[in-house]
Amino acid sequence: MMRINQPVSNIEHPLPEGVVLVSKTDLKGLITYCNRAFLDVSGYGERELIGAPHNLIRHPDIPPEIFADLWKTVQAGNPWNGIVKNRCKNGDYYWVEANVTPLLEGGRPVGYVSLRYRASAEQIAAAEQAYQMVRDGHPIPVLSNKPDLGYIVQLQQRLSDKIVDLEKYRDRNEDDQRLGSFIMAQMLRMDDDLGGRVRRYALLAEQLSGDVLIAARTPANVVHVMLADAVGHGLAAAINVLPVCRTFYDLTEQGFSIEQIAADLNELVNHIMPVDRFVATALLAIDYSAQVIEVWNGGIPALRLLNRGGELLRSWPSRHLPLGILEAQTFSARPEIFRYKEDCQLYLYSDGLVEACCPRGVPYGDERIADLLAGAPHERRFEALIADFKSHLDGCSAHDDVVVAMMKIAAGASGVADARRPAGDREVVAGGDWRVAIRLEAGELKYLDVVPLMIHLLSKLHSVREHHSALFLILSELFNNALDHGVLGLDSGIKRGPDGFERYLQLRDERMQALDCGEISIEIDSVLAEGHPAVKIHVTDSGEGFDYRALQAAGGGAQYGRGIVLTRSLTSRLEYLGKGNEVVAYYVCV
Repeated sequence: MMRINQPVSNIEHPLPEGVVLVSKTDLKGLITYCNRAFLDVSGYGERELIGAPHNLIRHPDIPPEIFADLWKTVQAGNPWNGIVKNRCKNGDYYWVEANVTPLLEGGRPVGYVSLRYRASAEQIAAAEQAYQMVRDGHPIPVLSNKPDLGYIVQLQQRLSDKIVDLEKYRDRNEDDQRLGSFIMAQMLRMDDDLGGRVRRYALLAEQLSGDVLIAARTPANVVHVMLADAVGHGLAAAINVLPVCRTFYDLTEQGFSIEQIAADLNELVNHIMPVDRFVATALLAIDYSAQVIEVWNGGIPALRLLNRGGELLRSWPSRHLPLGILEAQTFSARPEIFRYKEDCQLYLYSDGLVEACCPRGVPYGDERIADLLAGAPHERRFEALIADFKSHLDGCSAHDDVVVAMMKIAAGASGVADARRPAGDREVVAGGDWRVAIRLEAGELKYLDVVPLMIHLLSKLHSVREHHSALFLILSELFNNALDHGVLGLDSGIKRGPDGFERYLQLRDERMQALDCGEISIEIDSVLAEGHPAVKIHVTDSGEGFDYRALQAAGGGAQYGRGIVLTRSLTSRLEYLGKGNEVVAYYVCV
């Protein structure tokens, strides 16, 4: 007796063009495999279909004689072809051209495979007429000039095997894409404050991409940004860039400079990636308190800094090769440094923006980007660039990933959270349970970024774990003063004047390169201040000291001496010893 499937409706769901429904059964007609297209069209879940009889989708409008003919044909070892009306789980229906073929192993049947395609309107009309004739008592129409049935069986079986293999590959690929997309989404997340300062736009050639724009803060509240463009597209490019992102976040969190980050990332890519899997990268650090921008550009189109009027204040073309090409001995991680004095916007983008072509094959081009940025109003500049780019594409797909970002930079904005210092001095006594000390001579002072290493260690100590950002700021300032003014003998007064800051940095770099003697000692102790846990930081340098009183008198508004003002705001006590080459700071952990 034929199975009657109910309910039914009069709603048709035409099979999309190019979709193939694939299913396999055992010799009893119980389903052993169904592809995703079959699930999507029928509305059933895989658990509902596997092990169920295939006639679960039979529509009652099809005469029983048709299915009797199907079984008689395939059980005889021959393929069956026909136009069939199938029922969805909810009662709707869809028409298919069905090809059912015996599955053979060693020449013996082990089951059946069904491939079903979209039926044309003409085929459906002819089938409805034929089925009405069968219901009226006429025999089933017989096709004439049938081809070699054995050959058809072989072709159908090969085709079904290929389709099943492709379906399994697609399922695995979609799982990989889903996992990759989740990981990338986690990598690209920014905190709310950073999200307000960074505008991003992405147009990806595939679901996954090797073009990423990420940002994070150091413990000193310096904003680090990385634009990375890994060679290739899709999953392979995303795999290239994932370890780069993770390392960028880790080193930024520990407070390393972008110079150190560039060097470490280059070593990472060299170590874990094949030689042809390099990563074009731009790294930048924005210190909002000092109004300083540092940029390292290895293979990314020129970064552009514009003021409110559209004037180009500075550009940073690529001066380095991408990460992963040069060995450490020949790799330069030295960034370019610029001090801004007015509100501005910094634009950076991957080469996909420059090279994207319109329908006529003309690339968007760097010149057009420069002209648009210069002419667009400050408040709508980013939106104008994206709108113009979309207009240029005119509906064309991007053949390369495109990432565009804009950093909002306001003069006078502070990247440092409000610091709170306990009122008044506190009596400090020994009583802590840990001590950290290190002494560095010239050879290490030239190359070692010691402050992040010390703070990373302190962040593992339970008593100060929540205070590592403040301790980073304090130790950074004390160490930099000891290095710049003590060991290198630099005078902060050099910073006066329009080009004073650049001159100061140039002189510092020259003296660092020539440094062959000098040392700095750092001692960090756990102490108690009126019963509260506190940290004592003692920094000593081998220099002649410096006139810290003059710097204090200059105040936080001068172009020098700000560091001392900041440090005093974070500590309960700050005192210089001797000739100024020793300083002791106390930070209370409350």
